[in-house]
Amino acid sequence: MTRRIAVPVLLVVACVAIVLAVVVGYVRRAAVDSDQFANRAAVVLRDDDVRSLIAERVTDQLVLKEQADLIAARPLIESVVSSVVGGRAFTGAFRSAVRDVHSGVFDRDEDTVILTVGDIGTIVAAGLEVVQPSLARRVRTTNRVELVRRRVGTVGAEAARVADTIKVLAWLFLIVAIAAAAGAIALSRDRRHTVVRLGVGTAIGGVVLLLALGIGRSLLVQHLDSPDARDAAGAVWDAFLGDLGTAAWILAGAGAVVAAAAASLIRPVELDEPLRRAGRWVTTQPTRPAGRVVRGVVLVAVGLLLLLDRDLVLQLLFTAAGVYLIYAGISAVLWVVYQPQAARREQAAVAGVGRTLVVAAIAVVLIVAAVGIFVGSGGTSTAAPASGTCEGSEQLCDRPLDEVALPATHNSMSVPLPGWFSSEQDAPIASQLQDGIRGLLIDTHYADRLPDGKLRTYVGDPAELRRQASADGVSPEAIDAALRIRERIGFSGEGTRGIYLCHSFCELGGTTLDSVLGDLHDFLVANPDAVVVVINQDYITPEDFVAAVEKAGLGDLVYRGPTARGKWPTLRRMIDTNQRVVFLAENHAGAAPWYHLAYDTITEETPYAFSKPQQLTDPERLPASCRPNRGPEGAPMFLVNHWITTDPIPLPSNAAKVNAYRPLMRRLRVCRKMRHHLPNLVAVNFYRRGDLFRAVDTLNGIK
Repeated sequence: MTRRIAVPVLLVVACVAIVLAVVVGYVRRAAVDSDQFANRAAVVLRDDDVRSLIAERVTDQLVLKEQADLIAARPLIESVVSSVVGGRAFTGAFRSAVRDVHSGVFDRDEDTVILTVGDIGTIVAAGLEVVQPSLARRVRTTNRVELVRRRVGTVGAEAARVADTIKVLAWLFLIVAIAAAAGAIALSRDRRHTVVRLGVGTAIGGVVLLLALGIGRSLLVQHLDSPDARDAAGAVWDAFLGDLGTAAWILAGAGAVVAAAAASLIRPVELDEPLRRAGRWVTTQPTRPAGRVVRGVVLVAVGLLLLLDRDLVLQLLFTAAGVYLIYAGISAVLWVVYQPQAARREQAAVAGVGRTLVVAAIAVVLIVAAVGIFVGSGGTSTAAPASGTCEGSEQLCDRPLDEVALPATHNSMSVPLPGWFSSEQDAPIASQLQDGIRGLLIDTHYADRLPDGKLRTYVGDPAELRRQASADGVSPEAIDAALRIRERIGFSGEGTRGIYLCHSFCELGGTTLDSVLGDLHDFLVANPDAVVVVINQDYITPEDFVAAVEKAGLGDLVYRGPTARGKWPTLRRMIDTNQRVVFLAENHAGAAPWYHLAYDTITEETPYAFSKPQQLTDPERLPASCRPNRGPEGAPMFLVNHWITTDPIPLPSNAAKVNAYRPLMRRLRVCRKMRHHLPNLVAVNFYRRGDLFRAVDTLNGIK
């Protein structure tokens, strides 16, 4: 009597434990892990209804809350927002926001959930720039938009405790399932029949789980009013629980196959013969007219299916093949369980508990293995939304930064803007970035803006000013000319101290550091596949530079990883982690762990004092142009300085000569061979003259 009660109870426990192990394991992977949770949330943005609802919410925040005067432009803004939501820039910002909220609940025990998407103004402004630039400038000022605010009270603390428990429960349920199944088989008089019931119970558990998921989805969407909201809620459910439904199907199928295989051991069923009969039926013409008609109709239907839905046919074929292989494998293993009646009587006395435990473990593990393969192959994992290309090419995604060539500009801030007396580049930094420049060589100075709008470089010692300018490659004649300008009327009196990008003398031109860092921030937000390296020839304190970077909103985008050779991450990794701008200092780094000295251990370079084009184009003079200058040999980053200095007037015609494809590639190849290093930064003047981008593509092996 005890045995008759114990066996069914243990089977029920085993089947329930198997289902719970699957559910808890799925929850652990898909819901407790912050990255996986954020990935699934980002996947939801692919649904049109979800995008529409978010676009409406973002527009309300932008128009009604932040920029109420734009109410008349609401339809246009909402249209642009709808196209932006789901794009790479918005998806990246949304994913980061969800991940932060999830960490806040599970790790920081916050009692209020606030889903805030940062840089939304910049992202939307990028879309508005084409259709309405004036609106883009106004919307750009909006930094963050709050999509969701919910007070959760003590749920955060409870969630953290549940997360810790879930990490243990999946293994615990699996152990319970194996132990209960082993006990049931050990106590059973007919082990084959017990295995059949174990398979049937598992299949029923998978079906019950499917029904529960279906009912839960229906209850979720039914209480919502609008069809769009219901569709959006369904999309959210599918993104987070759709894979659990797949796991339930696999569990039910595996249980059914185990039951069928075990049951067939009474009279083992060979599938080979039915398959051979089916093959003969396809290839042999029936003798009866009715049979011919049926065969013809079936063949036509199969032919149409092959033509109209090849993916479905492949799915059916692979599914059938998988079921057959599982059936054949399980049948072979379960022959260990099956014995004819006479043999069972003869060996009943010697059958041991050890063999029973093995049989039970095999039966349970075969069922769980099917789900385990699904989980292990990524069935419960959702990849982060594809970032697309890396710097415009998929070929670069798997390369670390120190194995990628980037186009760069020397004195990037020296551009034809008001207040600049000469320039060394064709366009401002914002345009350089849009054109494809990914390396910026800048100079930062303190300067006083005088009442008449002019700038006066702040330097305590005039001799130090001369030394700095000389080290920057400025000729003595140019230094004397700048000092004469400095002494003229109009460069005296009290001014407002600030930080500017200037080429040695702000009297000859300067741009505020804040504006350039703001342009860099906006570009990186709007172009989530871009990676930029900035080398700062710094005459300001590290503390002031770091503060300016943080103020511009770049603190979340700086690269914070290792900088040793061979330790740099791939471009894909930098993009996925949103660490896409590297800041290096020439003189004084620090104040933040991500602000490193350029020429201490990270960067080696070529000379940069060239006054004639022949120095960079004559093949016999190229080895001298590639010799080591600053930085240690074997540093991970290699900077090739490739410009002609003709102070006080830079000449674009010189840039056209040295930036032409053939002479530029000739020098890059010589430098690469001599220095045993791919040029990572190719820095030029007047970057639009010549073939800088084509040469860099050649270095990267991109056609």
